[in-house]
Amino acid sequence: MKFELMVAIRYLRAKRKQAVISLITVISIVGVAAGVAALIVALAITAGFREDLQNKLLGAQPHVSIMPKTRSGGIADYMRITREVEQVPGVVFAAPAVYQKVLLASETQASGVVLKGIIPEMESRLSALPENMVEGSLKEFQGDSIIIGKELAKALGTFLGDNLKVVSAGIRSTPLGLIPRNRGLRVTGIFESGLYDYDNSWTYIPLERAQSLIGVSDVVNVIEVKISDIYQAKAIGQKIIDRLGGDFDFTDWATMNATIFQALRLERLVTFITIGLIVLVAALNIVATLIMMVLEKTRDIAILMSMGATNENIRRIFILQGVIIGVVGTVLGVIIGQVLCHFADKYHLIRLAPEVYTIAYVPFRASPIDAAIVAAAAILISFLATLYPSAAAAKLQPVEALRYE
Repeated sequence: MKFELMVAIRYLRAKRKQAVISLITVISIVGVAAGVAALIVALAITAGFREDLQNKLLGAQPHVSIMPKTRSGGIADYMRITREVEQVPGVVFAAPAVYQKVLLASETQASGVVLKGIIPEMESRLSALPENMVEGSLKEFQGDSIIIGKELAKALGTFLGDNLKVVSAGIRSTPLGLIPRNRGLRVTGIFESGLYDYDNSWTYIPLERAQSLIGVSDVVNVIEVKISDIYQAKAIGQKIIDRLGGDFDFTDWATMNATIFQALRLERLVTFITIGLIVLVAALNIVATLIMMVLEKTRDIAILMSMGATNENIRRIFILQGVIIGVVGTVLGVIIGQVLCHFADKYHLIRLAPEVYTIAYVPFRASPIDAAIVAAAAILISFLATLYPSAAAAKLQPVEALRYE
């Protein structure tokens, strides 16, 4: 193999009679490098979107949610059931909560929001709310307190310490007749999850205040569960239901966000196929380069064969030429792709409108596994591109090749 490799490298490095062959060789290397780099960057974007979105969703959502089958009822003995849920293998922590859509109003603006009633010391172990707080803290979260998202605070023109009014769909009887339940609350915290929908429409208040505002007794409508392995959410959810009995149902984070992640998977596949065509075009350049090189080196091939080189030796020489072009282009592409991903992610080079894309910038997560798969595919395509030209070179007859020399 040393002989074939030496000749292949010599052919690639030597100055040629036809400069166009050298130009096509450079174009082939650049094409492979561009295709590999583009594919690595594109896969890093899709992986970044998925990872960033998943982390932020799991910071705001429970891994598993346990609900009564009769949604109108509620869970009465929720603290006992919460402790029972925590006994299931794989469960890290559980906490009760109440959800309700309400109208939140400041002195100048009003907005429909999701109100979540929580027990602060339990919520802090369940979600990323304490880490997401940008103003205030959970230590002050008691009584008539409310925590709102950063985007919602902007929309309402509200600051820390301001008073807001919450109006629920529940009604209460007064001497003036039936009126919606409402309550004045003070903003004791502002959070930023990084997801626009949450930051613009979610609020938190103490559990007992939420129950009073909604007009229910001491019940909750969901028990939220944090588990050790998020990819076992369905299995652990089913174990919880088996333990609690048939009066309960569950949903998990993957089911709640199935549409989003399915779209990301489809986008990843389409990206791989479409940008992979760049590598295919570069492979066609390799075919053209080798065919022209065979024509240029006809005399050399004949001399080598007359000196004892076999058809297999000749075939290997041109296969190695094409593979070297592919390997050089692939290595350059991997380096360029990884460097671009590193700096683009570090400095947030591509900004987004958070109200449209839910995040403020494009995240890049260049996976070593993705880079290895792309590199292997590029080298394989480069190898396949050498098969026809190398076979054509091996079929040359020395006598015919030297007849007109």
